[in-house]
Amino acid sequence: MLRAQESPYIQTFRYDNAEDFIRSISYQGELYDIFNDRFIFRGHSTDKYELLPSVLRDKFWCVDNVINDSMSGEEKKQMIHLATMELVQIQEELKLLQDFFQLCDRSGLYVPHIESLRNSICPGFDFKTMMLEDKWLPTEYWELAALAQHHGVMTCLLDWSHDIYVALYFATTGVYNDPKEKLDIKKALHARRKGETYPMEHDIEIWALNNNVVMVKPLKVPLHIVQPGYRNNDNLRAQKGVFTFWETIYPGMIGEGSKVKIDVTPTDRRTLDVQLDTYLKEIKSPEKPYLYQILIPQDAAQAIYSHIDKLGYNAATIFPGYDGVARCMKERQTILAKQNNKE
Repeated sequence: MLRAQESPYIQTFRYDNAEDFIRSISYQGELYDIFNDRFIFRGHSTDKYELLPSVLRDKFWCVDNVINDSMSGEEKKQMIHLATMELVQIQEELKLLQDFFQLCDRSGLYVPHIESLRNSICPGFDFKTMMLEDKWLPTEYWELAALAQHHGVMTCLLDWSHDIYVALYFATTGVYNDPKEKLDIKKALHARRKGETYPMEHDIEIWALNNNVVMVKPLKVPLHIVQPGYRNNDNLRAQKGVFTFWETIYPGMIGEGSKVKIDVTPTDRRTLDVQLDTYLKEIKSPEKPYLYQILIPQDAAQAIYSHIDKLGYNAATIFPGYDGVARCMKERQTILAKQNNKE
């Protein structure tokens, strides 16, 4: 991940406690005066996480799809190498979307109409996109990819929200719910009350992206904002969801005549902050921040959650329905029950 201080296009704000941060996003606070309706937000429970779509996090996620036990060791080695190429990566991403489309459609669930996919000679396989498109993700697949991403299918999209408080909800609850987190919140709070330092290695992280970055001249920034329809999707509507992806070129056959060969360009696994910084520097864009990173100690999660819960941002409102209410009750018990306890 790019260090924010290394880029004129990325600015970092660091807060030592929940009180200072909450003050900054409140009326007349420093972040309140910066962020407007052009910003979208993403929350991480820890700054260990990167601005990288789920489908790009595991370098070898599609290896199992291209190798089998009948292959020799050398053949498997070659296929593993091939599986790290952009061409295979995109083909596997496309297959996931095609499978999602077909299974939803056969189950009577709504899916966006994609002419080339629905009327393909081979049901569930889109020859047009596979053979003729030169950019990934094609526009006609945006809504399908957003729907699939929202329901847990790996895609090249990143989830964001138009509402910073939604991002804060996912970041703060993640500190408690993420099985990868090892932070002992009780010990951290106890240390803070005693004026001691708890050894924390990571922070809660909020990213804020200015949508205007896609308008930077020459208006060819390969970052796309995907605004899905909220109709018939209560969770997405409640979360004010929006998605981004970095457009890539669909590799194909290169060369001429008998020298034609497969393009083996490696998959682009750079994080969004690195991609954005690199591109803006290449086009010599005026130096101004478009991406903001906000860091807050993880032991501030409880106080921030308590604050946004009082504002109406909790599982009951972010996941409308009975499951959301039950989730809210469980989170309140886990996060807030011991808020005022002394050890």
